[in-house]
Amino acid sequence: MSILDWSFVSLLSCALLFCIFGVVLLISFLRSRRKLKPLKRKRPPKNKKKRKQFIRMRNRLKKKAKRQLMTSIILLLLSVATISGALFSRNYQQNHLQGKNAEVIVQSYYLLDDLELQLQNLSKGESPQKSFKNIQNITSQLASYGNEKADLVLKEDGQTLLNRYYSKIRQLGINLHAQKIESLQKKEVSDEYLNDVKNVKKIEKDVFTRFKINEKALKSKK
Repeated sequence: MSILDWSFVSLLSCALLFCIFGVVLLISFLRSRRKLKPLKRKRPPKNKKKRKQFIRMRNRLKKKAKRQLMTSIILLLLSVATISGALFSRNYQQNHLQGKNAEVIVQSYYLLDDLELQLQNLSKGESPQKSFKNIQNITSQLASYGNEKADLVLKEDGQTLLNRYYSKIRQLGINLHAQKIESLQKKEVSDEYLNDVKNVKKIEKDVFTRFKINEKALKSKK
């Protein structure tokens, strides 16, 4: 379980406990108030000693009821606050990438940029052997990253989009990895794969938008 999973479970557990104790104290307050009602209407005894005892008992019950009500309100407010925290934690998990998913998106972002550059270099005849070797390494990594699956905690639309992206980078990686250097040196073939990279990048943009990923921050780390 991730930190966010633990925080969700912990906050939800605390909210449940706060709610239970709050309700118990609220019931106790209602019982105390029921006992207090006849005492408020009843006249204190004329006997001085009994009068003091009666007033002391009534005041004690008043204080007890007040304390129960205040504690109950505080616990119920804490319950609301912790439930809100738990829901916020769950919502964050459902709409932001964590762990392996986040790592794959970041790494594939850099790999796609590098792949585009290597394809352009190869088509221009710039260090063809080196460019081809780099393409082989990059496509191998993309194919591997494409085997990832979206975290099930994500919302359904996010899972669908992310799995589509994984499928595309896997397909691109496998297809391009199978090409020979002679084939990739042909402009029409190179342009076709550059167009495939651009299409994958369009889906990548959708992923960035859906999961609120800061592309500018990624560019600055290049």
